[in-house]
Amino acid sequence: TKPMIKTFTQNDLIRFIYHETSEAEERELNKALICDSELQGKYKELVAVKSQLDKSQLEPSAVAVQNILGYARSLQEKH
Repeated sequence: TKPMIKTFTQNDLIRFIYHETSEAEERELNKALICDSELQGKYKELVAVKSQLDKSQLEPSAVAVQNILGYARSLQEKH
């Protein structure tokens, strides 16, 4: 008989991508990814999303900084 492969959720995949799974879970997920093309598709989508999040801008734009500084100056001029 074929060994049963555990069903994994999107949350499991996210934990796997961020290396928050146990060694046993990691082994099972690796097996499942090899055998389940649908799970593999979801995994690839989540990896792409993580990649985009990692590239996203983490600092305010120069325009936003200038707007904040301009607003702060206008408050000082009123006093």
